[in-house]
Amino acid sequence: IEKLSKGRKKKVILAITILVLLIGIIYITNSKAKYQVTSNIQIVKGKVSYSLADLNVLALKVQESENSETYNPTDEVPSGNYEVNMQNSYCTIPGDNIEHKDIPMEYKDGKVYIGIIQKGTKCYVFLDLVVKATEAILSNRTTEKGKDGFTEMDTIEHIDEKGRSILFSDEDDLGTTYYFRGKVKDNWVKFGQTNEGQDIWWRIIRINGNGSVRMIYTGTGNNAPTNDGYLNNNGTGSQIQTGAYNEYHNDNKYVGYMYGTQRTGSYNNETTLTTSYTQAHANNYDSDIKKILDNWYNNNLKTDYEKYIDSNAGFCNDRKIATMTRNYYGTKGYGKEQTAYASVDRLTDTNWNANTKHIPTFKCNRKDDTFTLPGATKLDGSDYGNHKLRANNGTGDNSPIGLITIDEAVFAGGYYFKPDNQSSNKEFYLYTGQYYWTISSYDFNISSNTGYARVFWISSLGYLNTSGVNDTWGIRPVINLKSNITFKSGRKGTIDSPYEIS
Repeated sequence: IEKLSKGRKKKVILAITILVLLIGIIYITNSKAKYQVTSNIQIVKGKVSYSLADLNVLALKVQESENSETYNPTDEVPSGNYEVNMQNSYCTIPGDNIEHKDIPMEYKDGKVYIGIIQKGTKCYVFLDLVVKATEAILSNRTTEKGKDGFTEMDTIEHIDEKGRSILFSDEDDLGTTYYFRGKVKDNWVKFGQTNEGQDIWWRIIRINGNGSVRMIYTGTGNNAPTNDGYLNNNGTGSQIQTGAYNEYHNDNKYVGYMYGTQRTGSYNNETTLTTSYTQAHANNYDSDIKKILDNWYNNNLKTDYEKYIDSNAGFCNDRKIATMTRNYYGTKGYGKEQTAYASVDRLTDTNWNANTKHIPTFKCNRKDDTFTLPGATKLDGSDYGNHKLRANNGTGDNSPIGLITIDEAVFAGGYYFKPDNQSSNKEFYLYTGQYYWTISSYDFNISSNTGYARVFWISSLGYLNTSGVNDTWGIRPVINLKSNITFKSGRKGTIDSPYEIS
């Protein structure tokens, strides 16, 4: 009996000890949770998981569809492409009745992350759908097959029943391209910042055949859009600077974005002229305008934004010889041989007047004239372009930047000069009230003893024309955004809701 009694006593003592320990653990755990302040709460994919000691209530709302203003409540974190809408999302803290929108929130890999919060915080998190740039632009838009020729400038606002710009289609070297035309108000993009920290504004020219987005620079900060939303800043703020296409001008080679031989002598007295077409138009030396563009790119976009810029879409500096017969013009294309280039045939007649119908093209006649980055390929993987988009005569860093073509300007609504201002277009989206360069070759003309290489530009009145490469006009860079980047949801492409990378 004595032994049994002692055994029972041991069991009772052991049981009481275990009970005390359990009560202590529960108390300590509960107290710790009650007063916990966390630096990062992860809400996992699936059912929203949280402790009431960490959050009082979490309200999660998901955008119904792209561009929709409706957000549906859910108790599940969705999978797919979403981002936190910080403009709508907020948290409340007990006792202050203030909507705190400065608490960091992030959606990543099917999880929502909320920054530093305290006990009793209540957060309302709105999730926006994120869509690829091309889908954002094309989504719900009307598209139409473009014309096979244009007989006049275009000042019309081409819109559908929803008030969105209609996109027109054609073919380029990479596939089907969709372009804006006429008076446009919903092709604005805010992308990148200058080295002074100002936002950079662009206008979308078109979606290239490989899905990348081609854009032209139109200003920085508050200096870009006009109040009506259609036009650019009508001043020098719409360009990065003014400059010559090439300071030297008295050889056919100077119609090139790059050219074949080193320049010698003085700007108006080249002492060693090229002696063959191949020599003149080889891509060995940078034009002056290419140096300016490369420098601007390296100073403003390269470090932080190059990852978004497409490496396959190129820039066409068409140097194919024109085939139409014109007085005193031959087909040699070197030295001081009077020569017209292919773009001229598409815009003017044999007497150099605007032809009855412009027939522009998005395709480039020669691979050597298609400036691309090294390794550029078409969608089928085949080699594409001359791989010369590098600074310092092709020996420096990649510089995927160029200029608009004269053909793109025609597709956008421009027209070659006609008397009595019949082609002055102050309504289409490329008008800036400034003269600025295109990349397109015009001719080499013996108008003096020295002769002049000439390139197309867009005039301060909005018509298309040309001048000597050594003239000083505005420079508006053109870049291509990758096809797989995403834009912030709900953006409409207008000046008050521009497309922005998410």
